[in-house]
Amino acid sequence: MHPDFEGSDQAAKRLLDEGVAAHPGLVFAVPDGAVQSARELLLHRGSRILLSTYCMRRGFRLLDPGRISPSDYAFAATLDGVERFGVEMSVADMARLGTVDLLLTGAAAVSSNGTRVGKSYQYFDIEWGLLAEIGLVNDGTPAAVIVHDVQLMPGKIAALPREAVPDFIALPSRLIRLENRPRRPRGIDWAGIDPDEMELMPALVELQRARGLRR
Repeated sequence: MHPDFEGSDQAAKRLLDEGVAAHPGLVFAVPDGAVQSARELLLHRGSRILLSTYCMRRGFRLLDPGRISPSDYAFAATLDGVERFGVEMSVADMARLGTVDLLLTGAAAVSSNGTRVGKSYQYFDIEWGLLAEIGLVNDGTPAAVIVHDVQLMPGKIAALPREAVPDFIALPSRLIRLENRPRRPRGIDWAGIDPDEMELMPALVELQRARGLRR
């Protein structure tokens, strides 16, 4: 996971106020510390937040601000708070949530054209693929990476076909809107996931069984 940094709250506010809908109904967010401020801000703005757990080991959780006291929003946005207030979601549960309005992730660093680096096992790309498979996102769904200014690398790096390149790079100092990003995958690149690693991701196992790909 990518840690929080000074100014992450400014980056999150800039994204919601300048780049996307100020009050998105349903947001997907990774469990990175860099996205914690955004999660808290979104709860205050009335957004439901669907989160993956660390490395997708324990599936997904849903934070619903309507079921949490506003005084608990700051704690609910933390990983410990997600354990306290998050509702466990199966893939079938997620498919009934409706479409996602925004996706948020962090990165160790990001190139000027939005290619993220330091993405161990590319979990965000797998999560994107899963959400696409069940109809919660499509290529037009806005996505953003939240990083500090020092994490923005000069120059461009070509993205792999399986990568979900964001539309925005949200920094404390400014918001970068990426033009002409590559098309995102329409589903999961099953061949690109190590079978042993897949066994540790219950949501993928559930999806494969629902698709008749395993018993």
